[in-house]
This record gives sequence, C-alpha cells and structure tokens, in this order.
Amino acid sequence: MNSGRENSAFIPQMTLAAEARLSGVALHSGTTCEVRLRPAPADRGVVFLKPAQCGAPEFSEIPAHVNSVIDTRLCTRLGAGAHSIATVEHLLAAASILGVDNMFVEADADELPIFDGSAAAYVDAISGAGLSACSAPRRELRISGRLVLEDGASSIIAEPFDGREIDISIDYPDTAIGACRTRLDLDDPSTVSRLAAARTFCRLSDIEAMRGAGLALGGSLENAVVVDGARILNEEGLRDPQEFALHKALDLVGDLHLAGARIIGRIRAVRPGHEFNARFVRALVERYDGREGRGRN
Repeated sequence: MNSGRENSAFIPQMTLAAEARLSGVALHSGTTCEVRLRPAPADRGVVFLKPAQCGAPEFSEIPAHVNSVIDTRLCTRLGAGAHSIATVEHLLAAASILGVDNMFVEADADELPIFDGSAAAYVDAISGAGLSACSAPRRELRISGRLVLEDGASSIIAEPFDGREIDISIDYPDTAIGACRTRLDLDDPSTVSRLAAARTFCRLSDIEAMRGAGLALGGSLENAVVVDGARILNEEGLRDPQEFALHKALDLVGDLHLAGARIIGRIRAVRPGHEFNARFVRALVERYDGREGRGRN
C-alpha cells in the first residue's frame, strides 16, 4: 500500500512469543469453541486455521483480510472455500491494539468464543503469551488524503494524522444508550484497558428476532449488555460511562485490522456497523493498493 509519508525508522513486525489457548461459548451459535493462538512468521498476517476435510492438507487457511469477509450480520464472518469463522472482530481488535501483526488462530468451531462480550480475554491471552519481533518491517497504511464513505446517517472518514486515533459517535433511540461520542488514542496504554473491557450490547426487543434468525443463541446477561428503553438489565450496570461507544469503537478497530496493515491516521466514524465498516476497509484498500490488500513501508 502506498503511504502518505515514508517512515525511515525500522519498526519490526510482531508475532506471539508463545502459544495461548482459550475456550468458551460462541455468542450466535451457542457452541463451544477451543482456540489456539500460535506464533506466525513475518508477512503472514493473522490467519485462521480450520481442520481440513478428508484428502486435504491438515488445515484450511482463512486470511484475516477484507477480501475474506462473507457475512456481516451482527458480527464479522470470514470464509475461504468451504470453511468460515465468525465473530472475529474482538480477537482482531485485541491484535490491533497490542501490535500483533502475524498470528495463527486454530479454531475447532465456526465461531470464536464471546467470553464476557468484550475483548478482555483475548487481550489477557496475548499479553500472557508475550510478543516477539520478526525480521521484517511492519506494514503500515499511512492515510495521505481524506477518504469519506457515507450512507444515510452513517459515515466513516479517514484523515492524515501522525498516530492512530479513533473518533466515534453513536446515537440510539433507547435512552439507556442515547447519543455518545468518544475520541481514543490507540497508542495510549490507558485506551487498551477501556476498549478491551467494553462489552457488546443489544436491545431486549431485538433478542427474539435474532434468535428467530438463528443468531444470539448463546447470548445472556453474562456476555452482553441488554437494554430495554431507559433500563440496563445487567445487575452490575456499565463498566464505563461510555461503554456503548467504546464497544462500537472496539468493533471498528477489529474490522479495520482487515486492511492487512497498521493504519496510521485519524478515523472518524458516525453510527458504524460491521457491514459499513467492511465497505470502508474495501474502499481504503482499493485507494492505497488496488492490486492486493497488503501494505508496505
């Protein structure tokens, strides 16, 4: 990907220093998934590995790239051939904010665990495994000009900025959520803890429709914030006054990781969602490198 400004300092790509294992229930399918995070060599990116079918190699690979996106209903699902993996956004957000460029993710189900609805479990697992430098420069996509995507009340704007900043606004009719705006410096360590802890949320009135569509089968007050008008049904309430906006930012950070490079710039988003996020990442990739979705310094 072309960059708006070349960075002369050598910044290495990073991978895991050791393996990490997690297990939990998937939000939408309700199934249990075992996940193994493994180190990967330079220039591989994040790659999901699924057990292959008879007669095929040991694993089928699904690159964490926007070209792999096959569904965006209430989560981001990636696919390659006969295999797919859903609800990847929280793991990818954890990889992004912790600086993981290359990682193999083995999963024995078609959806990653939701844990408590946040990215905290993934952040803890990656932090516990530690990071190791690769012998190749980090791939960066430096925003060199303004890019705008609009659709009704939703918009995402990328602007040049010497850093990684997310400015996000949401506005829901439910008074428990309401309107909220938050600005986050992704290179500020305090941002990591706030983003990682922010849980997914939904309206009580939407749950029946979601389950009728075969979604949210594993959902509960243990892994999502549920609102009903002005009420928050979770007994413990919110973890952060801006938790709703923070979780939308978390989802956006995870989806932006599908650009295949570390994005340097300011991203301003109003009412984002997975489908709109994927459209924006495609536009970003096409502008900076229409031939392939990978960046270069």
